[in-house]
Amino acid sequence: MTSRHDYNEKEYLQAVAQGDEVAFAEVFHRYRNKVYTIALNITRSEPVAEEILLDVFLKVWLKREQLYGLEHFSAWLFTITRNRVFSTLKQMAQDKRATLVDEELLTDHENPNSRLLDKEYQKVLQQAVAGLSPQQKKVYHLIREGGLKREEAAQQLNLSPETVKRHLSEAMQFIRAYCLSHLGVYGTLVVLVLPNC
Repeated sequence: MTSRHDYNEKEYLQAVAQGDEVAFAEVFHRYRNKVYTIALNITRSEPVAEEILLDVFLKVWLKREQLYGLEHFSAWLFTITRNRVFSTLKQMAQDKRATLVDEELLTDHENPNSRLLDKEYQKVLQQAVAGLSPQQKKVYHLIREGGLKREEAAQQLNLSPETVKRHLSEAMQFIRAYCLSHLGVYGTLVVLVLPNC
């Protein structure tokens, strides 16, 4: 294998695939800052970014056999990073929502900050829903708020289940885009895991 100064990625990846821990340490050294920076820029939390960094490289080690013949390692690595960041954000949003609910249940008085944040998120969500086409709005209300299955909503609206699926998919895309532009990634995830969403 070449020295650190003559880094040959393919050689190192093949060595990692064979279980070479020294080669793995070199690959980690090469990419750790990029992975960490992506995680930090999105989560805005150093401890969370550090945890994501370790999880990503643990996954690389566990899936090292996939490195044989891998053409674009950096793209593969950043896909793993992106997926790990978004699953972490989703978990953080769910935890935050659970915390808000727990605070409401455990205290006799209302928590003004939590209530205000919740109201702000709900307001943005309502604005997003108001921007849907009339048919998308009906489908969204029946399925996401009314709890109907796609087939039930299709019957009620006299549409095919596929048409209902398309309307719901378009509605959710619009809502996600609207919330992202008004709340950012974290706020959007919080909104999308609220119970009536």
